[in-house]
Amino acid sequence: MNATVKINQSDLNELNRKLGFFKSLDNKVLPTELAKTAFDISRMAKKSVAVDTGGLKQSITPVIKGKTVSVEVKKKYAPYIEFGTGSLVSLDDMLELGIPSTYAMQFKGKGLREVNLPARPFLFSSARIGMRNLIDRLTKRIEKIR
Repeated sequence: MNATVKINQSDLNELNRKLGFFKSLDNKVLPTELAKTAFDISRMAKKSVAVDTGGLKQSITPVIKGKTVSVEVKKKYAPYIEFGTGSLVSLDDMLELGIPSTYAMQFKGKGLREVNLPARPFLFSSARIGMRNLIDRLTKRIEKIR
């Protein structure tokens, strides 16, 4: 049995328009949006980080390499500030981002004398907000082509 499928030319044109949008999204929009997100997260983290000497704040840097972006904090003590130590380790922001709890638990400490410093989140809380904003911006762009 042979079946003939006919596609309306205007429907095909509309499909091609939408596919072109997604191609441009990948090539132009996405790298720009990712870079904006890295700078936004860096800015928010700098606003919310605990400041003593300012070294931690100054070490927060967005890094952009093509379609790969990250925010680096170049102080070894940053995780202890972010997550806390001992019985005061907080995993809330990490878990919401889908990062395994084992990452932060390494900073809990195992020494003879446990030090309990409260968590003072600045990076992962900023990343959570930045990622939510990125998804909202991309969703709005995608909804425009419907």
